[in-house]
Amino acid sequence: MIAYLLALTLGAAQPSQASQTGATAAVPTQAAGAWLVSDVTVIPADTDEVLPHRSVLIRDGRIVRILAPGAKAKVRGATVIDGRGKYLVPGFVDAHVHIATEGAIRDSKNPAIAALELGQAHEYDRQVMLAFLKAGVTGAANLGGGARSDEDLLWLREEIAAGRIAGPQLYVGKRINGPRAAVAPQPAAAVPASKPDAPTTAADGAAAVRQARERGYDFIKPYQFLNRQTYRAVVEEARRQGMITTGHLPELGCASCADRDFAFAHPMDNIAHSEELTRFARIGSDLSPRDLEALADAVAERKIAVTPTLVTLKTIVGMYVQRAVPPVPGDWAMRVDPVTRLDWTPPANRYLSQAFRDQDGADTFSAGYDFARVLTRQLWKRGVPLTVGTDASLPGLVFGVSVQQEMIELREIGLRPIEVLRAASINAHRLFDPQAGSGAVREGGRANLVLLDADPLADIHNVAKIAGVFAQGRWLPMAEIDRRLEAGRAFEQGLSRQIQAHPADH
Repeated sequence: MIAYLLALTLGAAQPSQASQTGATAAVPTQAAGAWLVSDVTVIPADTDEVLPHRSVLIRDGRIVRILAPGAKAKVRGATVIDGRGKYLVPGFVDAHVHIATEGAIRDSKNPAIAALELGQAHEYDRQVMLAFLKAGVTGAANLGGGARSDEDLLWLREEIAAGRIAGPQLYVGKRINGPRAAVAPQPAAAVPASKPDAPTTAADGAAAVRQARERGYDFIKPYQFLNRQTYRAVVEEARRQGMITTGHLPELGCASCADRDFAFAHPMDNIAHSEELTRFARIGSDLSPRDLEALADAVAERKIAVTPTLVTLKTIVGMYVQRAVPPVPGDWAMRVDPVTRLDWTPPANRYLSQAFRDQDGADTFSAGYDFARVLTRQLWKRGVPLTVGTDASLPGLVFGVSVQQEMIELREIGLRPIEVLRAASINAHRLFDPQAGSGAVREGGRANLVLLDADPLADIHNVAKIAGVFAQGRWLPMAEIDRRLEAGRAFEQGLSRQIQAHPADH
């Protein structure tokens, strides 16, 4: 009953930003204050321990005290949240996502989409951010987008940190790629000339990293079409600038491409897909166990972390086999906004195209998914740090809930539930923000937390049973998140009407 009354009180404390326009954009969602989660089971996640009947004091965005059972503390001014029968865990992090923003809409190659009237209150962005929080995702690493999309995200990152928009802590990556070369031997002169956004020389690659650093990006995403010298320069300059690298392994098979040995001699901090390793295993082989062992050993020896994105591969296989976008879990289908839904349908959805089905090796997609699952298990057994990433909003993968789907994928290949929680939180914090603490539920840590109604260690599916979240130290009960999402439905319906008014343009 206490929790219900608190939810009503907190929900009434601020008007829904999603339903406001113009001047309300500067109003904080809720000022960072003080809360006491009483009599809750704490799962810190940085160890295997479970701490029952604790009371957790949160103030000004930090976990101030974790009180032992029966201990008393001065909590004057703190709002009490009833934690009986509930579980407090670190907030989840999507370590590989491509966030849809208003900037991405304006970047769209579809003129009808680019011309959508979005208003001035960033309502589209607010809805996307709330979807993450609804799934317990309090951190998200964006692995590259267009120029306007990146600018939008850099702005959103600061708005969220200041409490003016409710959302996950954002880590914004700069993708650095080269022009695609023919995957066949060719003279160096045949490589396309360098462009600012597609460097082909070491000097230009290093300069691109420095520019990203100056602009305020959090990390670098090297992409696979960088040639050998530029790839090395990007990785090494990022290290000099104190920026982590997570991305694709370089392309193989052309005169200016890297080879397997080169890629592991100049390693990134994190490989963004297990599929990248599967691609390396395909060169001159048929995904043999020998390749699997060699790749797992190389990753472990170089201390590279991996974001498997198994649910991404599974979804792509599903589209290839079923010729349709896989169903979205539960009631999350209603959270797919009309612009994203359009991107999921032909002709925008390339995974449903005949050209996709006709490409070489398409009939081995299922084998590639199986190989990636076994490879990920081998990485885990070797102690390689795994993180949870989704590649949303790839067709079929919704922002937020896709993190829960990937957590289930990791559980199914053998990780214990506590290890899945660690991959979804601790490991991501260590990768993207190592100077800011571990991300565990520990005194002094940031209050990015999820309050669950059931034990995730008994069944990992319980990560979907969310009572509320602390995002940037601010408490949002699920009832309030749902209310704000519902308040934004009118805006999304307006987008649908705009899209339906120009069907020929799609």
